[in-house]
Amino acid sequence: MNFDRDFTAWPIGLHKVAEDVYAYVQGNGPYGNAGFSNAGFVVGPEYVVVIDTLGTNSMLDGFIKAIRSVTDLPVGLVIITHHHVDHVLGTHRFMPARVICHRHCRAHIAAGRDTMVQRWRSMRPLLAPDLDDIPVVVPDITFEQRISIHLGERELVVFHPGLAHTDGDAAVYLPQDRLLFTGDLFFNRVCPAAFQGSVTGWIAAVEGLLALDAEVIVPGHGPVADRAALAEMLRYLRLIQTGSEQAHARGLTPEQAAAEMELGAFRDWFDTEHRLLQDIERVYASLPTQPATSA
Repeated sequence: MNFDRDFTAWPIGLHKVAEDVYAYVQGNGPYGNAGFSNAGFVVGPEYVVVIDTLGTNSMLDGFIKAIRSVTDLPVGLVIITHHHVDHVLGTHRFMPARVICHRHCRAHIAAGRDTMVQRWRSMRPLLAPDLDDIPVVVPDITFEQRISIHLGERELVVFHPGLAHTDGDAAVYLPQDRLLFTGDLFFNRVCPAAFQGSVTGWIAAVEGLLALDAEVIVPGHGPVADRAALAEMLRYLRLIQTGSEQAHARGLTPEQAAAEMELGAFRDWFDTEHRLLQDIERVYASLPTQPATSA
């Protein structure tokens, strides 16, 4: 595939990324890229596997239309990559499909099901009119480390890389196709959001993703990508980790660290102005309360 390097826009809609495998890519919205996630699906001999279900009614309408432009087969399985609302609120439209996720992801959805939609309305009021009549579906199948799904001769390996973007992330690897759906383990040209995870753990998770034999990578946000783009996000995470540790050792506040940290082109990524401080605060939270002092 040819990968668009334009930072200001990218091709949206349906993308065929392998035979019978598709990515559904969204652009930016009224809050930058926040809430405008990607999804995907794999067409098997008897049913379709959907990967994430987006976050509003109209987004889901577009996704379902895209699926039906390819196949009339029923959706038999939904894989949820993590519990954030922009990846799960469309699940009810695929019932009675089975729904699978990591066990921590299910726990978060079950705990928040009664308030999830209302909290999303409050956080994103411009999206509120698009959130009517959405029942939250709690997944019925969970796994701990990894599980394989077989669609005819094709294997989908669903695995948990450890604490990263959240404590319940899952990626979907198609080894025969050298293809990887990452969920929000990968933000492409969009600033990663570590507010519920661990930057250190996320670095280790991305290193593990890069060790896979994947040529095409579908991120949770941003355009379909290659290994170089994933490696670039890893560079951001390492910069935030090291820069925050250094700023903490100097006694700087997270706000001071955010103001002076040298980010280069990363400051041009979507949503950096909103997420940089959160990412730095996440690193600070993992460090000793008082910076070490020399004797």
